[in-house]
Amino acid sequence: MTRIAPPPCLAGVVLTLLLLSAVPAAAQADPGAVAAVDPGPVDRAASEQGATRWPGFRGGRDTNVSGAARLPLSWSDDSVEWRVTTPGFGQSSPVIWDDTVFLTSLEGAMKETLFVTAISLEEGVERWRRKFDAAEAFEWNDYVSKGAPTPAVDGERLYAFFDSGDLLALDHGGETVWHRRLGAEYGTVGGNHGVGNSVLLTGDAVVVLLARRTYSYLPAVDPATGETRWKTDREPGVAWSTPVLAPGGGEIVVSASGRVEGFDAGTGQRLWFFEDLRGNHVPSPTITEDLVIVGGMAVEANLALRWGRAGALGRGDVAWTAGSGSNFASPFAYRDCVYWVNPAGAARCLAPESGAVRWTHRLPASTWATPLGHDGHVYFFTQDGVTQVLRASADAPQVVATNPLSVDAPVTGFAAVDDAIVIRAGTEVIRVGRAVE
Repeated sequence: MTRIAPPPCLAGVVLTLLLLSAVPAAAQADPGAVAAVDPGPVDRAASEQGATRWPGFRGGRDTNVSGAARLPLSWSDDSVEWRVTTPGFGQSSPVIWDDTVFLTSLEGAMKETLFVTAISLEEGVERWRRKFDAAEAFEWNDYVSKGAPTPAVDGERLYAFFDSGDLLALDHGGETVWHRRLGAEYGTVGGNHGVGNSVLLTGDAVVVLLARRTYSYLPAVDPATGETRWKTDREPGVAWSTPVLAPGGGEIVVSASGRVEGFDAGTGQRLWFFEDLRGNHVPSPTITEDLVIVGGMAVEANLALRWGRAGALGRGDVAWTAGSGSNFASPFAYRDCVYWVNPAGAARCLAPESGAVRWTHRLPASTWATPLGHDGHVYFFTQDGVTQVLRASADAPQVVATNPLSVDAPVTGFAAVDDAIVIRAGTEVIRVGRAVE
């Protein structure tokens, strides 16, 4: 991995992942403004404590809400702390444990070479790199995922999952602890658009979802040994979403391939389910104390279910419907809004209690990455490299900053810790925010 100068801005970015449905008509922008919003006591407490870890997809348990003491509000190509290239291409998000950024990527005409890399958060210098042969090889083309599953990290190990069905754990020094090949064990992971399901840590297990045309299963494995603790089979159906751990840690929620389900985190037993959806293939659910909020590219897949029910849920368990489709980003709950971004780049703030649309705002482009909440602001990382920061207000959209970065691939993920946002775009990883002095 080497430092490189910022590349010239490209005229456009070729969309390369999951062409699943038609794009809905664009929503109209609302240019209204709102007065400054106080961050509030909860965010102040988190910010004063700080955060040096971003351990998994969407930040781990605190879904896309950062407790960092400080995050930058504005940046550009001229102000980045570092910009590095990875040994392969990746659509996964970075994960961070204290002073180390961990990344996955792959390369080859058949996506046959897998990489796990560790770099210094402060300097962007590579600490180690590990290379693996893919258990299954699949053709590289513009319509399949490329290193999309985000890894997860804890105090002892990094857990990585790849398009090839390779699931493995390494220690923080890069030594392999265990390595499983799920395709060889349970059947090929091949599919029309690849694999995008990221790793979930429950506290005592490593969980992944495989949702393919002819099968689907949810396995939980021991973090130290990789041995299966339980494996639950699901109805077949293709999806790229990631399981989510509910508040309290006792339940895993899955939104995939036409249904939403809750599973006991200790046993894998299905506790409840909601069926007859269409289009909930990519976004992962967001869970609050009261709701399971679901997104999808089909309009009818965007809704909120009342959380805490058991057995078969019906339409009476739907708290509200969103009335619009979403892009690849998941719905995001922060403060007084649930945020959606549709494929045309229209961001909407919905009332958490009713789903009523409070405002709509046109972003510079649409998003693949779920927005970030921090200290009274919401960061929208558009696929074109422009990050727009808005006040976290239900009254009206107020743009605080519009931050362009030149990228040569869509922005697919980020990690946020004290004084740093690390952004992923293909073979590039970019840190914005000042270095610790």
